[in-house]
Amino acid sequence: MGIHMSSRSRSITPNNPPARRGPTVAEALSAAAHRLERAGVDSPGRTAEILLCHVLQWDRLRLVLQRNMTLPHSIHQRFTRLLQRRLQREPLQYILGETEFYGLRLRVRHGVFIPRPETELLVEEALATARSYGLTHLRILDIGTGSGCVALAVAQHCPHASVIGVDVSVTALSLARQNARKLGLSTVRFHYTDILRALPPGKPFHIIVANPPYIPVTELPHLQPEIRLYEPPSTLTDGLDGLAFYRRFAAIFPHLLFPRGSFLVEVPAGAATAVAALFQPIAASLHIRKDYCGIERIVIGTLATDSTSCPSTVR
Repeated sequence: MGIHMSSRSRSITPNNPPARRGPTVAEALSAAAHRLERAGVDSPGRTAEILLCHVLQWDRLRLVLQRNMTLPHSIHQRFTRLLQRRLQREPLQYILGETEFYGLRLRVRHGVFIPRPETELLVEEALATARSYGLTHLRILDIGTGSGCVALAVAQHCPHASVIGVDVSVTALSLARQNARKLGLSTVRFHYTDILRALPPGKPFHIIVANPPYIPVTELPHLQPEIRLYEPPSTLTDGLDGLAFYRRFAAIFPHLLFPRGSFLVEVPAGAATAVAALFQPIAASLHIRKDYCGIERIVIGTLATDSTSCPSTVR
């Protein structure tokens, strides 16, 4: 004899599985921070917060206040994908597609050097030099502009200056122009120039700033994975001893600057004295600025009126 089930009894049996539940904000952050720490990523807790804030489009305060909120499954999936990229040591700036530099929010992308906090000192010194001129219209050149970070930061604070940024990377120049449009800085122009082989347009200049590739090629294998695996080698090294660009600068700055014009170059730790020595034949004066960690970071010089015979001083 068969068993007959009424329609009423069949309706009691659930047909749909329960909705998939994601972790809470606190649970997701804790798990992510643990994985990042095991992978050797710096600041794992803060990194996890930045990634989740990016996915949720929240600020950190809201993240703290909503720690017990359950994350939708789709949000948690997106967070996990970004987390996996960071676990593979991809730089956080590339993952987010942006970074902050000297108070500016800049786009960044693969194939372009990521602006560094220590380079903000180059901007600070360039602005101090610009103020010392007391001129309404200055001509400023940024060599190796990359994302445009230095050129744009200088232009933001010197609205009456004419700023030109040059680079050998078409990808970098495209990004720099995007950043200029985004910030509304129409006084900055960007040009393709291979500075090792040609001179940029717009000379002469009152001020030249540069943060060239300066890592000796022998040091590349020892760099952090974030740098070694993801950033373009051409933005890191000259392929030689790290001084090739400075030698080139010493040769061309007299042809690019007004008499008594100024130049400011970022240098690697431990190389400031060697770089300054390269500029001695063309400089009326030189000095070295330490960064806030006490590292000699910026070589600043004034072009001699007669760059072939004027003595130099280093202080």
